[in-house]
Amino acid sequence: MKLSRFDSITNAEKGVDYEIPDPITGLPSGMVWTLLGSDSKVYKGALDEIIKRNRASKGMATISDDDSIEIISRCVTRWKGMEDDNGKEIPFSQAKAREILAGYPYISQRVSTFITMREGFFQKP
Repeated sequence: MKLSRFDSITNAEKGVDYEIPDPITGLPSGMVWTLLGSDSKVYKGALDEIIKRNRASKGMATISDDDSIEIISRCVTRWKGMEDDNGKEIPFSQAKAREILAGYPYISQRVSTFITMREGFFQKP
């Protein structure tokens, strides 16, 4: 088997589309987020930065829920299919990604799980 089959870094750096399932039916929602993976420089840099910041301010290298939101929000590069309750498309921004991830635990959990599970970042045959 070719070693390249085990490469999760290339797509983690490039970003992969992830369709967030409907929370009630589990069916495709049409809400697609492009995410960088935990093997990306962005993810690792955010994690290192937060650990250093927490170590300096708190004396510990702990990661809070807010820290986790900050890390995963940095890994969101765009989205499509995001609408407000009036059906108006929500434009992408890092600040808006963080706001949504902080305010919607279901979305946050799904995005966080996808980012940290390498399976979604391997090249498809």
